[in-house]
Amino acid sequence: MKNVLFILFAAILITSCNSTTKKLQNGNYDDIIGKTIKKLIKNPESNKDAVLLDKAFTLANERDLDALKFLKQEGQADNYDKILRYYEQLKYRQNQIKTVLPLKLNGQLTTYSSTDYDAEIISAKTKAAAYFYANGKRMLHSDDKLLIRQSYNEFMRAKSYAGSAYPDLNDLLKEAKFKGISRVFVQLKNASQFNFPPEFFERILSGNINQLNSEWVQYFFKDSDSQIDFDYVALVKLLNVQVSPDDVKTIDRIYKKNVQDGFEYVLDAAGNVKKDSTGKDIKRIKYKALQCAVVETVQHKQARLDGEIQYYELKPFERLIGQTPFGTENDFHHVSARAIGDVAALDDEALQKIKSQVVPFPTDQQLVFDNAIRVQEAIFRILRSNQLYFK
Repeated sequence: MKNVLFILFAAILITSCNSTTKKLQNGNYDDIIGKTIKKLIKNPESNKDAVLLDKAFTLANERDLDALKFLKQEGQADNYDKILRYYEQLKYRQNQIKTVLPLKLNGQLTTYSSTDYDAEIISAKTKAAAYFYANGKRMLHSDDKLLIRQSYNEFMRAKSYAGSAYPDLNDLLKEAKFKGISRVFVQLKNASQFNFPPEFFERILSGNINQLNSEWVQYFFKDSDSQIDFDYVALVKLLNVQVSPDDVKTIDRIYKKNVQDGFEYVLDAAGNVKKDSTGKDIKRIKYKALQCAVVETVQHKQARLDGEIQYYELKPFERLIGQTPFGTENDFHHVSARAIGDVAALDDEALQKIKSQVVPFPTDQQLVFDNAIRVQEAIFRILRSNQLYFK
């Protein structure tokens, strides 16, 4: 048993060492630093972890400082954001290792000199903010909405680094947001032979279309503001309406049930009443058969509306970029029944049915009108599923 445990422990140790070696080879220094610091806080005497931490800390700093040297020598304006992140990482790493200093390394207490990175961080923030501000203004004057949206992100980064240095940043952010939004006009068109009542379209347009809005795309059901410059049109075309004739079917069903109907005396062969062991008359329950016919009337009528949504891009010129068909149905279904016979023979379901009577069929107009909400739901569902058309 001891041998098995030793082999298991050795296997775990070898696996752990291999994993750490691989992380060193792959340059995952900060991962090693974080884990070895946690171990050293629990066990400051662990020379293995101290050696590993020292190696990872040294290599990580050398790598970042080499990268900083290259970025500064390259002198590109868009390098300052990267420079900032390197300095912030150096500062964070330095503060991390302070928690286990002095480090007991190979029997000797070891510490590391502390570097003040704050001045470099502030300088990099200032220069990065200047770059993002200038780059954002350049992109803002583009005709490409994707670039305008990027300008919004550039302004946000400039604001996070040195917002107070640019008093007009909030105005620029509002301008970028307004210019970067794509506006979609959802338009209804009756291309069928059916004469829809005005209330049908009003019901569809009553939906809260704002639920479809995203950060950079807005939808409009009504062109309430003639100044809106739409980028897309989602044309909802109602193509065909079919209303089935009034359909009535009858179903006949017989219900039977045996129920108690008093009792009768049990007679012997001579016609005398039988007695039990105590001398009492023997009785038995009498049953009678009940029967009732149920004539069930099923009324059915259906209205179906088929259409499609066509997606048009309006800029730089109007062109069809896609389309999606849809179909909705509205059913009128009513079941009623009448009983012929003894209703005591009926079960609960049949009793409920005979409480209902035949009702007038809805008109074609009414059945189609009641389909408006389903059309609205179909429009919302399709637009939500096809948002990639609107950039």
